Amino acid sequence: MRCLAAMLLAAVLAGMTAAASAKDLGVRGATWPVAEPDLLEEIEARLVGMQRSGELARLEDEARSRARRKLEEPDPVPGIAPARDHRSRSFDPSVAVARDIRTPDGVLIAAAGTRVNPLERLPLTRDLVFVDGRREAEIAWALAHERPVKIVLLAGRPLDLMRAHRRPFFFDAGGRLAERFAIAATPTLIAQDGQALRITEFPVPDRDPVGTEEED
Repeated sequence: MRCLAAMLLAAVLAGMTAAASAKDLGVRGATWPVAEPDLLEEIEARLVGMQRSGELARLEDEARSRARRKLEEPDPVPGIAPARDHRSRSFDPSVAVARDIRTPDGVLIAAAGTRVNPLERLPLTRDLVFVDGRREAEIAWALAHERPVKIVLLAGRPLDLMRAHRRPFFFDAGGRLAERFAIAATPTLIAQDGQALRITEFPVPDRDPVGTEEED
């Protein structure tokens, strides 16, 4: 055992001596710098080049023009057609609460799974009229509505209509309301009916252009 321990000690000492006597021989052979450019520097150089050439200003002008066009005439809600028949249906706006709703001090307002009807707390004070703003007959029909309404476009140019009629016109961007109320035809009127909503389609014929009647 003593012999084995002595041999191990000798091996360890030899290794330490070799490490202590090692020399830095330097780098041998040709070396090259890293060829991959810095990403941020490359982007900055690209932007500087675009600015000098005027390409950056052109892209900014195009982006502003696209935004202006979208604002003036948003994409129409797909799947909407003129109403052909007078149809009416009832719609229950109740929703199921996903989780407990409590006041800031912890009082439970509605437990998870409870169905809540928003009309019980927030009645619909103005009817909603959904129209295709490209059809003059529908716009005229909506403006002639006797009760106070909010006019919601599913297609058309809301800013032009606001300038022409000096009243608000809303747009159902993305068709979220049309999807929620399953609207597929215009004009459609939504009014409160008790604790439900009454959704009614009204067929409105196109107006005859002035001066186009056939003469005998």
